[in-house]
Amino acid sequence: MKSKRYDVPLVKLQDLSFLKGKQTDFESIAEMFTVRAQEQPEAVHVYFYDEVVTYGQTNERANKVANYLTEKGVGKGDIVSVMVLNSPEVYYTMFGAQKLGAVALAVNYMLKGREIAFVLDDAKPKVSFVSSEFMAPFAEGYNLAKHKPIVVEVATGIEHGTEIAEQKLTDILEKYPAEEALIKQSPEDPFMLLYSSGTTGVPKGILLSNKGQASICRATARLGFCEGNDVVLIILPMFHTNPLCVWSYPVVFMGQALCIRKGFSPADFWPSILQYGVTLVMGVPAMYEYVYRAVDPASVDLSGAKLKWAVCGAAPLSVELIKGFKERYGVDICEGYGLTEVTGLSTVNPPLGKRKVGSIGTVISEQDLEIMDENNKIMAAGEKGEICTRGDANMIGYLNLPEETAKAIRDSWMHTGDVGYMDEDGFIYIVDRIKDVINRGGENIYPREIEIALEENPKVAGVAVIGVPDKALGERVKAFIIPREPDSLTEEEVKRYLEDKLAVYKIPEIIEFASDLPRNPTGKIMKKELRVKE
Repeated sequence: MKSKRYDVPLVKLQDLSFLKGKQTDFESIAEMFTVRAQEQPEAVHVYFYDEVVTYGQTNERANKVANYLTEKGVGKGDIVSVMVLNSPEVYYTMFGAQKLGAVALAVNYMLKGREIAFVLDDAKPKVSFVSSEFMAPFAEGYNLAKHKPIVVEVATGIEHGTEIAEQKLTDILEKYPAEEALIKQSPEDPFMLLYSSGTTGVPKGILLSNKGQASICRATARLGFCEGNDVVLIILPMFHTNPLCVWSYPVVFMGQALCIRKGFSPADFWPSILQYGVTLVMGVPAMYEYVYRAVDPASVDLSGAKLKWAVCGAAPLSVELIKGFKERYGVDICEGYGLTEVTGLSTVNPPLGKRKVGSIGTVISEQDLEIMDENNKIMAAGEKGEICTRGDANMIGYLNLPEETAKAIRDSWMHTGDVGYMDEDGFIYIVDRIKDVINRGGENIYPREIEIALEENPKVAGVAVIGVPDKALGERVKAFIIPREPDSLTEEEVKRYLEDKLAVYKIPEIIEFASDLPRNPTGKIMKKELRVKE
C-alpha cells in the first residue's frame, strides 16, 4: 500500500499489535464502538477522576440513551444536541444517538443565549442533553429560539433555577433497557454536526460522515503514537473536533483508554498524567506554554511517568518551546494540523519518522494535500499558495448552506483558507491565513461576529476587530471602536454590554477608542493597516 503522492509505505492495520484479532472495517462509527465493546467489554474506556468506565458499561449506557431517544421519536438523520461538560456522559449521549443513525451535535458550552438560539433554530435538534452548569444560558437560548427541542438535564448538582428539562439522564440510565439499539447505516451517512463561526458572523454547521471519521481512525492508528496499553489525556473542551474526531473515536478504534478532565489546569497536568499512566496528551500552544512556565520539573517526580508523546495543534508552536519542553520534561511535542471541515486532522509530524520542527508535518494516509493557487493549479515545492485537501475526511457540507459548501469544496478539493508551502520532502509550513480568523488559545474567533454585536450598541458608530499577537495564547482579541459621542464609552462598559451576547473568550480583551478607521476607496475598513500598528 502506498500513499497517493509521497510514495510512503502504509502500515497494514492487521500488523499493529493492538488491532490483532479485532475488526477494522465498519459501515458506521456507531458499529465501530459497538463491536469494540463486544470484543473487549471489561477493558477500560474512560478514567474520570475516581470513576472508571469500561467499554461494556459505556455501550450499555449508550443503549439506554438510544432506547429513550427511540421512545421520543428520534430516528435516522435526526439531530440530537449535546451541551455537556467534559465527562463520560458525552459518550453515553453521543453514542446513543449515533446508534440510531441520528446525528450528534456537540454544542459549544461557552455560548450565550442568542448564540444558542441560532444553533437550535438552524440545526433543529429533536432532543438536547444539557449539563446543569449550562442550563441557565441554554434556557435563555431556548426561550429565544423558535425551535423547542425536548431537553434532558445531565444533572451535576449545580443550581440553575430553570424548569425546561423534562427528564434527567440519571433517570434514563436507571429506567430504560440496555438492549442493543444499533441500526444498519451507510458509510456516507452523517454522524456528527459541529458548528464553526462564519466570517459573516453567522455560524456554520459542519456535517461529517461515517466514512470520513473512519478514515481518520485508520490514519491515526498508523501514525505510531499508539503501541498498546495506551491512555490518552483529554483536556480540551469536548465540543471541539480535536478531542472528539481526532482522539475519542480513533482511541476507540484502537481499543485504548481515555482519561478525561473537566478542563485544563497547569497544576493538574502532571498529577493526572502520573496517576492514570497517560501515554499521550493533546493540547494547544497556550497549554504547553503554561505548563512550561508554571511547573518546575524539580517539583514533580517524573521517574514513573509513561508519557511518550505530546501533540499540538490549533495554532503555531514556537521552536523554543518545543525544544524547551523536551529538555525540561523529556517529552517530544509533535505538531499537527486540521480543520473541522476535514474531520479534524490532515497533517502531523510523524512520531516515528523524520520530523521538522516548525512545520505542521506531512499529510496523513487516506488524504491528498496540495498547495494551490486561486485557479486550483498545484504549486511547486517552496511556492506559497492555499492549503487544499482531498479525501473521505472532507465534510459532507455546511448545513443549510449549499452555496458556502460549493465555495469551500471545488473539484473535490477542500479549500482551507490557510496559506502555506510544501518543501521537497513533503513537509508543510503555514505562513498566513486567507480567512479573517483570530486564534485565541486554540479557539477560532471570527471578528465579524463580534463586530455585529458591537454595532447593535447605540453608542457605537463604527468598529473593527482584529487579533493581536500574544506569546501565551497566540492571539488576543482587540476592538477598535468609534463612539458616537466622544468619551461616551469605557472599556468596562463595552465588556459588560457583550457579557450576555458572546462567549467569554470572544469578548475583546483590548479596546482602543478611535475617531476614525482606515478605509479603502469603497469604504471597506483596511484591517491590514490596523494590524501593522500592532
